[in-house]
Amino acid sequence: MSGELRFEILGPQRAWYGDRDVDLGPGKQRAVLAVLLLAGGRPVTTAQVVDAVWPEEPPANGANVVQKYVAGLRRVLEPERPPRSPGQVLTLTDAGYQLRVGPEAVDATRFERGIRRAERLRAEGRAAEAVTELKAALELWRGDPFTGFTGLFFDSARQRWIELRATALESWADLELRLGRQRELVGELKELAAEFPLRERLRHQLMLALYRSGRQAEALAAYREFRGLLRDEYGIEPGDALQDLHRRVLRADPALLPPTAVPVSDAAEPAPTPT
Repeated sequence: MSGELRFEILGPQRAWYGDRDVDLGPGKQRAVLAVLLLAGGRPVTTAQVVDAVWPEEPPANGANVVQKYVAGLRRVLEPERPPRSPGQVLTLTDAGYQLRVGPEAVDATRFERGIRRAERLRAEGRAAEAVTELKAALELWRGDPFTGFTGLFFDSARQRWIELRATALESWADLELRLGRQRELVGELKELAAEFPLRERLRHQLMLALYRSGRQAEALAAYREFRGLLRDEYGIEPGDALQDLHRRVLRADPALLPPTAVPVSDAAEPAPTPT
């Protein structure tokens, strides 16, 4: 039965039973489910659920309140379960509540596993396969997770997944540059630099992609923009790696180009896209 269930938490929280969209109920019930999904199949105690879902004002009868929402989840997640029969998907063990679903049933688990597979492929020198794996994982992302859920537990979880995505995007860009796809990459890197304005690695990749595309002036402008942001907002300078790249772009260091590339001064601008 649990094989028919699917969950999405990388964006608006959703669930399906087969092809049917599941109504997960009120916000607190959804939050309880999110805590169980984040546990990755491990049991979660009632106290842990209460701390996560009610961080500021825990209910006096926390165990009963959690039990109520668990009962509601069982009704929607196991609609064919006979009344008063023990749950098979959401069970109560000696260690706490446990959501028994396969790893492929949760988008966040597939996302993380895809990133790990891509890392292994990259370590083996299989860059094109690693790119394919990363793209498939990144396509699972539909927006920031756990919006509407408050408290330290969900804030920390949200930041962890956002950071994991950003790091995966940087790894993807590195691989695309290694494969010589800098021209195709520039537009996406500009969007990512706007989405993550303080990530130096993305700015480094954007500058390198621009330079390798014969757009030296734009690469230098990208550095000036980033340096101005850091100085105006935080009173700091870019890191050593980005400063070094800036100096190398200024002197048109041929070592920045891919092995088969022509010098920047001879590189033609890409033809305009037909309209």
